[in-house]
Amino acid sequence: MNPLSIFNYYTRNKRKALPVLGILTLAVFGISLTLVLTATIFDGVRGFVSPYYQFVVIEPNYNKKYTQLDAGLRADVRQSAHLALVAPVETAYLYGTILGIPTNFPIFGVSDELMPRLLQATETELLAGRLPTVRDDEVAIHESLMKTRGLRIGDHIGSDVNNEDPLDGKFQIVGELGGKTILNLVSLERLSKGRTPPQILLLPKDGEMSALVADLDALETERAVIQTPTYWNRFVERTLNQYDTLVGAINAVIIIVLSLGVGLLNMIYFRQRTGEFGILSGIGFSRSFLMRRVTLEALLLTIVAWILGMLLSVVVYQLLDTLVFGPQGTHLSIFNLRLLTGTLPVPVFVWIFSTLTIMWQLWRLDPVAVIDRRD
Repeated sequence: MNPLSIFNYYTRNKRKALPVLGILTLAVFGISLTLVLTATIFDGVRGFVSPYYQFVVIEPNYNKKYTQLDAGLRADVRQSAHLALVAPVETAYLYGTILGIPTNFPIFGVSDELMPRLLQATETELLAGRLPTVRDDEVAIHESLMKTRGLRIGDHIGSDVNNEDPLDGKFQIVGELGGKTILNLVSLERLSKGRTPPQILLLPKDGEMSALVADLDALETERAVIQTPTYWNRFVERTLNQYDTLVGAINAVIIIVLSLGVGLLNMIYFRQRTGEFGILSGIGFSRSFLMRRVTLEALLLTIVAWILGMLLSVVVYQLLDTLVFGPQGTHLSIFNLRLLTGTLPVPVFVWIFSTLTIMWQLWRLDPVAVIDRRD
């Protein structure tokens, strides 16, 4: 091996390299944990609103004390050329969890005739059982929610069974639904108890959802809440920004403390190598050469640590996803851009701080004094 190779120091001083390598690897793993968990929560939030990207629900603006949709708005909505049908709907909610965080998922009360059309529009399949009917208090639940709650066809849900469930009454699960859209269905008559619901559901013509949304977004009214994808995107963005701000602040503190700690540790190691650098400088090697050498050494260590941290993260999270979370209906969001962009600051800032501290000492190095001390 080249005696001036950047690999020499770490090859000959494994006890000094391994602690730094281990600290950086675990730091990458720790930060990746926050990123994977928040990404999984974000996926859960998107799953919560996924039905509203396939159809639109309009309800009175209860916050403004409106309890019914006015006839003028109903007429304006029907003027869209991209509208396939308008139907009454009532929205209730089911208890669920995302990584243990309580979350209420919508369940839509629609007519028996509309259910097959909603399945087609949302590309949802009936995996088992059948669709609910008006004959009894029945529901069809998405498979992810059934796994999360440990439910099976034939089980009962509702506030009469579980106090945490916001769905009033007692309903039997008769169908299991599957697909990217988390769709839950119940008979409108059974949910509304025969009352005329104040909400309406708008189903677009095939491939014309975007055009329908554009027409609806142009309607301005304070009397109703038009739940288009634009409306839900604002909700999702607010939610994600809150999580991102919190996680970003925590990770920033971790990275700063880590950079200071590793930088000081490298400074101690450098002082133990003063003789090496003093002799190299004394026999003619320039400070720029020594600085380049130190820079490459630090870069090598941080890159290796980042790669090991990422590999450790992927292996651990994949095992957790397969053995723990997957069977419960939740899949960890492992392979995503957030994981890369969120962990990259660890090696970058540690490398910069470590390099600057050592370069500062190299700049002040007096090779003559070093050689005199060795004599």
